[in-house]
Amino acid sequence: MKSLKAVWLGIAALAPYILMKTYWAFGGNAGRPAGDLATGMRANGAPEALVWMERHGIDFTVLGALGGVLLLAALARPWGERLPRWALLVPGWAGALALTPYGFATLIASAVGFTVGDAEGWSPWVGYVGGLAFAGLGLSLALCTRSYQRRTGARPGGADRSRSGTRGWAR
Repeated sequence: MKSLKAVWLGIAALAPYILMKTYWAFGGNAGRPAGDLATGMRANGAPEALVWMERHGIDFTVLGALGGVLLLAALARPWGERLPRWALLVPGWAGALALTPYGFATLIASAVGFTVGDAEGWSPWVGYVGGLAFAGLGLSLALCTRSYQRRTGARPGGADRSRSGTRGWAR
């Protein structure tokens, strides 16, 4: 699969998640438990910055998802090859290895009736949307990181393509 197609796969998997979280940020509550989530976060020991963000309609996981889209783009587009190779390979592989199994585990857990988080009142579809987003982003990161690693790998003689004159853009 070409890495640009993998980018679009990741964006498509994240789209319902970002739409759901945006709906919640603007006051929607379908799928969520009743009550103030920020108060529950504080009671469970969440960092104050996350509580503040929740109170102001900013979901840190959406920021992470948007960061994931930026990482996908950097891995797939030539401008990403201007960055240090490790600066994309480390988060690319870390994200792929963490998000893919987490997403599939979330999908399975939702299918067998586990709730999202530790609170009652979450709708099962929230787990499906989240699981699809995390698994899709993880798989896309794996595909794009592998492609980037191959394109920018060391040449015979020890020259690194990402820092050479041709920059590894020839495909």
